[in-house]
Amino acid sequence: MNFKDRDQAPHKAASARVESLLEKEGYFVFAPEESLAKMQEAADQASAGGKKESRYVVTDEAEKKPGSSGLGQFTTTLQKETFDIPTTIDYLRWHMARISQNVIGREEIIRQAMFSILTREHMLLLSRTGMAKSYLANYIFNTFDHVRVFASQASKEQTPDNYFGPYNIEEFKKGKIRHNIQGSIIEANLVFLDEFFDASDVVLRSLLSVLNERKFINGSEIIDAAVHTAIATANYMRMNEVTEAVLDRFTYKSIIPEDSNSYTQLLIDHTYAFSRGKATEPDRKIPFTQILYLSDIIRNKNRDIKVVIPDFVYFMKNVITNKFVSDMRKSEYNYFISPRKQAKLADFLRASAILDGRFEVNMEDVKAMFLALCTLNSFISVKAKDKSEKDVYLDAYQQTLVHFNATGAIQQAEYLLNIRKIFQEIRENPEKRDRLKDARGLMDGLKGLLKKIFPTRFKEDEEITIPTLKNSISELNPAVEEVRELKEGLLRDYMDIF
Repeated sequence: MNFKDRDQAPHKAASARVESLLEKEGYFVFAPEESLAKMQEAADQASAGGKKESRYVVTDEAEKKPGSSGLGQFTTTLQKETFDIPTTIDYLRWHMARISQNVIGREEIIRQAMFSILTREHMLLLSRTGMAKSYLANYIFNTFDHVRVFASQASKEQTPDNYFGPYNIEEFKKGKIRHNIQGSIIEANLVFLDEFFDASDVVLRSLLSVLNERKFINGSEIIDAAVHTAIATANYMRMNEVTEAVLDRFTYKSIIPEDSNSYTQLLIDHTYAFSRGKATEPDRKIPFTQILYLSDIIRNKNRDIKVVIPDFVYFMKNVITNKFVSDMRKSEYNYFISPRKQAKLADFLRASAILDGRFEVNMEDVKAMFLALCTLNSFISVKAKDKSEKDVYLDAYQQTLVHFNATGAIQQAEYLLNIRKIFQEIRENPEKRDRLKDARGLMDGLKGLLKKIFPTRFKEDEEITIPTLKNSISELNPAVEEVRELKEGLLRDYMDIF
């Protein structure tokens, strides 16, 4: 659903949402008359959920900033805050365009950085010296207001105290080891770590729990850290057991490439003449509380507003990711995507949908997933030709969809996933076993898929029952290995339903 349509006509949007629950394949709806009232009420609540009470309000007191198409009018007047999702997203897009105009040739890296902040993940920027890594990070952080920033340039001589604060002398006299954390990384929302791999292994190891668990642990001293997102920069990679563990905490990675294009260099000259290499302050910033609110929605922490990921999208996300990893290993035999990172891709998908004005993820979001899965501007050798990780991913995406369409695997996967939804509903509420016919929207969808998968066997007027569904699963001849695994999983996990 589009944010602005929802704000303009909440009741119409709520009605459409209810209709989609009944009509769209994959939803399991019983007792329609009774359920409609409940779903209408829930949809109305969700439609009002884009604006919640807090401390900052968007008003019409300020003039519209030139070039801010669709942005609306902002003011930095601190009144009573309204969490306005459409306006925040518009303003975030405007800032991304503004940064791109000042940091030339970095559009995808800027998008990646904003996704890291929306998903509360960390980002690593790699390049040779003098490639404006700090300049870019400062521009990104300058997007936000009412935010605490910690910045440090690493060196071999540093100790953990440089990051977590010095020891508290008074507590030390009492025999307790405590840190004065005021102004330290522990209190910061956004963190900039320059020359990251110049830090010692001791420092990097101590940063692990802060970056990952958001906790500072020093013996009996355990402090919750406010760290939301860290952007680290480096001129080189230093690989060992410690750095490999730290690197896995950086979901987003980019290499800043050299660019000898004469026109690009002309644009850089102009921007440098204006900014002298320093990030300019925008006239208006986004309160960081708005980003925290969006981040909670994206990470499924908001009880009222959800961004839906259909099971089919989950399934294809994993299929395409596995295909990408397999293709990468043809050139880099030890290429690896951790289960933790693969699971976190769901947060990227929700962020991609919400940044596009939707509350439901679709395959376009999966197509954009290279931003989280790949190291941007990293190249590998494929058939004696250099190819970027992004291109390897997009090839894997396209080839998978073509193959699944040509073999009928898409219809098979949709059918099995719909049946899984029915089985899960029945497991949670056994009374629904005998009321399958009430799920009219889903049954019509299943019948359509059955006719495609078993064109000569299934009769139009045949009633769908649990034995019918079980037999159809058993008789289904998987077109691809992933559908076979899905079929076997269903038969194994839902034996109690049969």
